[in-house]
Amino acid sequence: MLKKLRMGQIMDSLWLILIVGALGGFLLSQVGLSSITALKGSKPLTAEAELSEMVGSYVSWEVKYPVDEYMETTKTTKINGISTGTKKARSSWLVLDEDRGILLSIEVPSKRYEEMLDQSDLFFDALNMSAELPETGVTVSGSLEILEGEDLDYFKYAADYMELYMEPVVYHISDGWIHGESLTNIYGLTAIGSVLVLFALFILVKTLKDSAKKLTQEYLAANPGVTMEDLESDFAAAQEQAKVFIGRKWTFCAKLSKLILDNSQIIWVHTGSMRRGRSVNFYVWWEMLDGSTQKISMSSEKKCTSVMEAYSQFPHILTGNSSEYAYLLQNDREQLLGLKYRGQSEKV
Repeated sequence: MLKKLRMGQIMDSLWLILIVGALGGFLLSQVGLSSITALKGSKPLTAEAELSEMVGSYVSWEVKYPVDEYMETTKTTKINGISTGTKKARSSWLVLDEDRGILLSIEVPSKRYEEMLDQSDLFFDALNMSAELPETGVTVSGSLEILEGEDLDYFKYAADYMELYMEPVVYHISDGWIHGESLTNIYGLTAIGSVLVLFALFILVKTLKDSAKKLTQEYLAANPGVTMEDLESDFAAAQEQAKVFIGRKWTFCAKLSKLILDNSQIIWVHTGSMRRGRSVNFYVWWEMLDGSTQKISMSSEKKCTSVMEAYSQFPHILTGNSSEYAYLLQNDREQLLGLKYRGQSEKV
């Protein structure tokens, strides 16, 4: 008995553990090392740092001398396939690295465009007035990468237009991005993935904690007149309907929170369904003499019905989805008990 019920508990939880755990693991795998890098924080890009050795590192750098914007990235928003407009998403700047005497590429989100523009104005105002150059700037943080492809072409065009010398290798920092993933996505996916993995572990621990053996021992402790041999004997002769074992005295099911129901305490068994979004969940409900309700979910209405109809063998148990029974359950339990339970329960 315990072995079969224990296996039922595991199988009932296993699919949920696997789905939730796999989804959480997948989300974490998408950000992988990026999440660890983000949690460690950025490394300051000092004047002494060798850029070629820092490629791929998450760095922070203070932009003091932005020369000009060389490229902007736009984003088109669509609702139901219809464009609601195109907005500036990110802005790429040609920047002077005063310590190394080279040009760098810095990309910032559109919300920081004004910061970069103001800093650029301060830089050129100082140059035009032969004043001291700005000592502070706009701090950016992101992966240090090598600029390539079309972005490099735009950068080269801007540098040539302004007659500025460009190194063969152009280093690039995209503010708020690590290894091609935005910090928002990294933190979001890490948080969601971690919650899902922890939830899967919680389900596993709860399944192991509320084992069939433990629940059976709790039932025996609460019912000293019942022995393990009594339960084993009733289970062995029980009628099985969709993994619900209906014995003469008890009902056993791995999906039940209490595992075991005393048939003499059941007054009504009925079925029903609940819609959640596009899916429909089917249920069997047991209304108990003490006023409590026990329920389990099943994959089909047919299975639920087969379980419910199996209780028609008991003279004291009402079966069927009667609106009259539902009304009496809520408003006149004594009349509900009088329909079958009173005068019949002692025969069970």
